Amino acid sequence: MKHEPIGALEDEIDIKEIVKTLFRYKWSILLIVLIFFGGAATYAYFSPNIYKAATSLKISSETTKSIAGSDFMSAALGSSVMELDDEIALIRSRFLAKKALEDLDIGTRYFTEKKYKKIELYKDSPFVVSTEMEDPSFYGREITLIPLSSNSFRLTIEPGWKEKLRYKIFSYLKLPAEKPLEYNEVHSYGEKISTPWFILTIQKVYDLENEKYSFSVVPNDHMYWFIQGGIDVSPLSNYGSIVEVSFRDTVPLRAKEIVDAAVKAYNEEKIRLKSESANKTLNFIDSQLEAIHKTLTKSATKLQSFKATHVIMDVGAKATATATKLSELEAKLYEINTQISILENLLSYIEAGKDINGIDMSSAQIVGPVISGLIAKLQTAVSLRSSLLVDYTELHPDVIKVTEQINRLKSMLKESIKSSLKGFKARRSEMLKRISEYKQALQSLPGEEQKLTQLTRDFMVNEKIYSFLLQKRAETAIVEASKVSEVQVLDEALVPGSPVAPKRRTILAIGLLLGLVIGILQAFVRKMMDNTIKSVEDVEKLTDLPIYGVIPFLGSKRVKSAYLESLRVIRTNLEFLANGGKSKLVTVTSSIPQEGKTTTTAELAKIIAKGEKKVIVLDLDMRRSKLHELFKLPNKEGVSTLLAGKVTLKEVIQKTREENLSVITSGPTPPNPSELLMTDAFKRLIKSLMAEYDYVLLDSPPIGLVTDAMIVMRMSDINLILLRAEYSKKDFLKNINHFVKEHELKAGIILNGVKASSKSAAYGFGYGYNYGYKNNYYT
Repeated sequence: MKHEPIGALEDEIDIKEIVKTLFRYKWSILLIVLIFFGGAATYAYFSPNIYKAATSLKISSETTKSIAGSDFMSAALGSSVMELDDEIALIRSRFLAKKALEDLDIGTRYFTEKKYKKIELYKDSPFVVSTEMEDPSFYGREITLIPLSSNSFRLTIEPGWKEKLRYKIFSYLKLPAEKPLEYNEVHSYGEKISTPWFILTIQKVYDLENEKYSFSVVPNDHMYWFIQGGIDVSPLSNYGSIVEVSFRDTVPLRAKEIVDAAVKAYNEEKIRLKSESANKTLNFIDSQLEAIHKTLTKSATKLQSFKATHVIMDVGAKATATATKLSELEAKLYEINTQISILENLLSYIEAGKDINGIDMSSAQIVGPVISGLIAKLQTAVSLRSSLLVDYTELHPDVIKVTEQINRLKSMLKESIKSSLKGFKARRSEMLKRISEYKQALQSLPGEEQKLTQLTRDFMVNEKIYSFLLQKRAETAIVEASKVSEVQVLDEALVPGSPVAPKRRTILAIGLLLGLVIGILQAFVRKMMDNTIKSVEDVEKLTDLPIYGVIPFLGSKRVKSAYLESLRVIRTNLEFLANGGKSKLVTVTSSIPQEGKTTTTAELAKIIAKGEKKVIVLDLDMRRSKLHELFKLPNKEGVSTLLAGKVTLKEVIQKTREENLSVITSGPTPPNPSELLMTDAFKRLIKSLMAEYDYVLLDSPPIGLVTDAMIVMRMSDINLILLRAEYSKKDFLKNINHFVKEHELKAGIILNGVKASSKSAAYGFGYGYNYGYKNNYYT
């Protein structure tokens, strides 16, 4: 015979226990699932649709050429290093949102209700509100408009519960408090409505079909928060320059218009910045041209004057080459000196702690892309910190983070400037050395030739710089005149046709899943907290006493046959009691009242009597006697009066309607039931009954309350301890083994009130004839 592994068996038992628990609490689980699913469905229904309008932009990115690969004027006039993150921050900024509002009118919003849902009427309102004056306390308040006729309406403003509560508290404390804004008046369309809080006019556009409308008013230029809260800018790739600008809104048309306005404002700002940069460059070139023009004129005049007063043969080719090379070196020295001057001024400016935004980027770009890029990042960080300080203090985490970034960028910028200065000064020293060598070479020429060479060289240097500046001025003038944005719109925003949120199916699925999880969780929590006996398995885990029967819960006539059959099984198990064929004395008790002890005793007596056995039932529960009510018998005389010697045995034995079944009721409640049961008269009573009847059933008081049961349990052939499913406590069973062994009792268990759906039903509510003696046969 094969045996299952213990681990597998335990797993199987655990799974069965889980299934039993879920099945036991199935209705509460279902209720919780329905509650959560209903809540999710309600939320999904009332959540407004969110639409997303989006456009894609290609933002051009030009990188400044390195100093080594270009002259200093190319560095001065070239485009700056453009950081994509900075452009994204610009599109999201409050500055750009305010600029976009110049093309929008979204401050006044109109609403109505359809199918219990609030719907916004954007550019589709049957009336238009125009305001002349608004108090700040009026901003954003919901104002209700109820149409009364074709010409009139009721205008109402209700204060919020917070305002009412605040006003009541302040009034109660006798503190000064402004009365909440409250309004309720009837007006006509086109009428000028004047109050201390607002002056407005409502013009009718077409007939108002709904019962109620509402609107709110906020100055249009204050709606930048609305744009900032809904706009999103994200790059479409990690290394590309294409970004998606989108806006989420409950109104699809407004979402599209806001995206268009934001892109337009961004384009205009980029053109303005480009034009402003070109103008600064033109001013810089013009100032340089003016100075170089004076120097060039002076050089030309000196050269012509010298040639006119001296007759000199043309200098040799070697001298001419030396002069040309010397002019080139001096031009480069001019560039290096300009860069060193700018770097020294920048370092001094930064170390003085002055405003970083005061640095002119047209000058900063001359010294190279690294330094100009750091300055651009630093200016962006400083601007961001200033905008954050409008809403937060310096101790806010975001402000602290940006401040640390500024300090880090400043340190990097200083180190870069110092490093560049060191490099430029080294190049200048080398350049001066080479210029000195060429000048010494020219010293070998005769005096007049030297003078001519010097004048020619000065003229060539100034002429070269002047020509170069003229060329760059023409290029810059063309850039300034073109005013073409570096931003290219790839996909224009469209009016979205379907919402992107809420995901109603997902919400319903989450609600269903969450309800199921919470429902199952509460089932297991209830199981853990429930200390009552549920099934035969619970009894088997807590005691070694044999189970004589499992009685079903008698909730309907359909269970009646199973109920009677379970009593027959108990009768059969009692017949197997080994007592030498004598009459059987059976005590029926329980742990606490209300476990069905008396009813079970009465019904078991009827079943035994139908088996042609003479049965008598004694009601020993003299404190809570109920047996006479079940048999509909008088209770004037009984056990108490018999043991007190007031009546005879024949006088207290009462016949019932059932053949072979007699009853001795409890009689009047005595002051000392325990003492009566301890008398010899009680022992003689039991002996007399045992001689006359096949079965003597004792309806004993609950064993957990009084000592009455202990007296009779020692005399019995078997003590049937009744437990009620889902009512009796497990704590009683934990001590039952010790109790039975200590008092050397013969005892068995009857589990009463088991629901037909529980696993105990699988045993047929019977457990078989020999099940009551399982400990004797199966140990």
